[in-house]
Amino acid sequence: MSDTTRVFSRLGPRISLYTPAEHKPGQLVVLCTWLGAAKKHITKYTNLYQQMAPGARILLIESAVPILVSSYPRQREAIQPAAHAVRAVLDECDGTTSHPRILLHTFSNGGTNSATQLLIVLREEVLTAPLPLLGLICDSGPAKGTYWKSYNAMMLSLPKDVASRFIGPLAVHVILCLLYTFIACGRYGKPEDLIRDTLLDEATVCRRPGSGAADDLEQPIRACYVFSKADRMVEWTDVTEHADAARSKGWLVSELMFEDSSHCNHLSKHEREYFEAMQDIWKEDGFEGGRPSQSKL
Repeated sequence: MSDTTRVFSRLGPRISLYTPAEHKPGQLVVLCTWLGAAKKHITKYTNLYQQMAPGARILLIESAVPILVSSYPRQREAIQPAAHAVRAVLDECDGTTSHPRILLHTFSNGGTNSATQLLIVLREEVLTAPLPLLGLICDSGPAKGTYWKSYNAMMLSLPKDVASRFIGPLAVHVILCLLYTFIACGRYGKPEDLIRDTLLDEATVCRRPGSGAADDLEQPIRACYVFSKADRMVEWTDVTEHADAARSKGWLVSELMFEDSSHCNHLSKHEREYFEAMQDIWKEDGFEGGRPSQSKL
């Protein structure tokens, strides 16, 4: 595949869209990356999706500290281009026999926050209905969050230059103090609660229509949670609790647990298992969730 076919079109700040030359109507992967993710790391995932789902568009939403600590209205205004891109993909299925195949892939709480704001804007403004979802992949989250884990995640996203080493800690403490003050005063709900609830809210996501002989039936949402006991940013029990909550709603859930990989770094150490998990969510035939699917490689 030539480089020109892999070009993403910029829709807005930190939002871009890849459209394959022969795209299939209604097929979309929404990739919401972690705070400060480098392009070279993001490319690993987009390349795998281009290999696995060659007919699907890829909507890339990158996460950065300034947008994460902005007010919810500002975040939802910024996510509008992504919401309209999703609407355009759904519109491709209108009047046809095609059903949407939309996969949402989030990383850490930064990416999950992007997904949350997208789902809320789709429900309240663009679709005025929940998003029909084929599947969800949660990498290294969603976490319940604590002050120090939020601090560490923000510090990890900053540039590794001299200025950041000296100014970064103070700036992050100021940002978090303001955020937690707003939460304590009731100006905002706790972001971690919002993102954990929204992903499973029947008002924001719904089962998609069936296909083939089962056209009249809705297909359960598939979900895979990828996490590690060695992750110092996220408590692995936070992830398994969210997976259990998804199961309680009738989702088909699997868990890919590792013992040795760090935060949002599972693909580099366990590419085969990670790619197979992606394929299980996307594939046309059946999916059987299970717990846990473990690797100790």
